[in-house]
Amino acid sequence: MVNSKREKHLGKATGDVLKAIAVLQTGSADAAPSEIALRTGTSRAFVTKMLKAMHAEGLVAYEAYRGVRLTEEGERLATELSRHHRLLERFLTDILGFSPESAHQEAERLEHVISEEFEERLAAFLNHPTTCPHGSPIPNADGSWPK
Repeated sequence: MVNSKREKHLGKATGDVLKAIAVLQTGSADAAPSEIALRTGTSRAFVTKMLKAMHAEGLVAYEAYRGVRLTEEGERLATELSRHHRLLERFLTDILGFSPESAHQEAERLEHVISEEFEERLAAFLNHPTTCPHGSPIPNADGSWPK
């Protein structure tokens, strides 16, 4: 199977920071590093170090003592992680019988390591669900969000 998405596996910490920024940045407001630290359960110093590295990789627009925003690539990867997470939650609850809370915890661990081929096959196996067990939309395979 040829995959149109570029394979890029992120470390758990990077993925968690990307997802936190995606949730915290709103409209024209940037995400604050202190809020990212709270959301990820890490220190502000750790987040600052991560943001500098992620800025160098082109995943975020970051300037010290200012907020941070995802770049187009960062947004794509955060959306991809959300898709992985929500498909995994759906599988874990619907097929394996996990509670939604337990499925969330398992999906947090697994979302960072599945391949794009696995994601595609999982979506097909589940008949392309549109929401996770919590009712949140599952991003489309092309990275767009359902209407």
